[in-house]
Amino acid sequence: MLEYDVVIVGGGTAGAVAALAAAEGGRLRVLLIEAGSYVGGLSAIGMTWGGFFDNNYRQVIGGIPNELVKKCKEIAGRGYFQYHGDGDKWITGLASVDPETARYVMEKELYDAGCDVMLFSILDNVKMENGRIRHIEVVSRLGKQQVSADYFIDATGELILADMAGVKWKHGSDESITQSTSNMFRVLGVDMDKYEAFLDRYINTDNQDPWKKETGAIRRGIEYWCPWKPDGFENMPKSLGIYYHGKNDDVILNCTSTYINPLDIMEISKASYQLREEAFHVVDYLKHNVAGFENAYITAVYDLAARETRRMCGDYILTMEDIVSHKHFEDAIGMGAYPPDVHSPTGTVHIPSTREFDSGSDGAYDIPLRCLTSSVANLIVAGKCISATFEAQSATRGIGPCMVEGQGAGTAAALAAESGIEDIHSLDIKKLRQILKEQSVIFDD
Repeated sequence: MLEYDVVIVGGGTAGAVAALAAAEGGRLRVLLIEAGSYVGGLSAIGMTWGGFFDNNYRQVIGGIPNELVKKCKEIAGRGYFQYHGDGDKWITGLASVDPETARYVMEKELYDAGCDVMLFSILDNVKMENGRIRHIEVVSRLGKQQVSADYFIDATGELILADMAGVKWKHGSDESITQSTSNMFRVLGVDMDKYEAFLDRYINTDNQDPWKKETGAIRRGIEYWCPWKPDGFENMPKSLGIYYHGKNDDVILNCTSTYINPLDIMEISKASYQLREEAFHVVDYLKHNVAGFENAYITAVYDLAARETRRMCGDYILTMEDIVSHKHFEDAIGMGAYPPDVHSPTGTVHIPSTREFDSGSDGAYDIPLRCLTSSVANLIVAGKCISATFEAQSATRGIGPCMVEGQGAGTAAALAAESGIEDIHSLDIKKLRQILKEQSVIFDD
């Protein structure tokens, strides 16, 4: 049996940051287990990292996420923050990071921190004892392996570990509606300068807020992403996000949509093909109708991503009221500012600007540790499955907030393991917050 102090199951956005946080200082044995071939999840396939800035352009996410952006820029020159002025937008700023750079930087940071990484490995079983996870079993093509730890973090994106440990969860809205599922794909051969000029002829001429490739991903509304919609576009996506990462011929598209049960593997499998097919249809349409895409071609179609799967019923359930009022929590592990972002089953997107929250809101919100903990004494959850309502989860699932949750979870697990605490509920919250502040996590106090 492999023995560790902290084990993270799921090496996506939240899991990778959780592992880095747990390995801080190099004092603990940390293992990151990932089912796929790389770490980073959505943050490593070209999705822009949103939720770093509030309505007042104040940065609310620091710590490890901020350092990752800096390192991407240092190593490859392709990691930077984008800001948008007082024109129409849905968030005030985001981080743009090239996919391959993000993967390399995250893996380098993990190994440099002394963290072990186990790829191509799937959680198979959980052994419980007196309300704690005693050990887990993972399976790879090379066989089965047992792994024990003082603390476990579920960052699977489907709440797989917590579910196996008996934690209660919910799925979908009160009306049994779930968000639509999408994928991202990479397109080369684009002339972004030409596309920029094309869009600028159609949109926002009244208030002189020109469309720019650097800030296009944070504009709000169909009128900015699909101004050409009437001609032959009736069967195309409801919106079209084009993410520019610093190379004029290389973009990431986020526009496909399908409605499935993300907890049904057969539906997921079929949707993977359907979304791939849709990606090719989109590019074919753009080639024939949109300036700048005449020579475009797909180079990669990434795995589909369900916006919501299981939501843990934890020690506290975060609500929309908590978010829009920026309720302060004594056990906050950090803040996020990614706005509520609900994608309907039809693919229609409702993304209220953070300025639409209410007159007293700055667009940021606290994320309490109690949303990451449950009845299992040595388990912490990070990522899109934390304890939140359907509407609130549409905000906390953003890449920026998921990274905050990861750093909070990893640091809490490490502190508990080092302190010899057997139940996460006995953790000294003041000490945890002090450590997070020393790690440059930003708090609103």
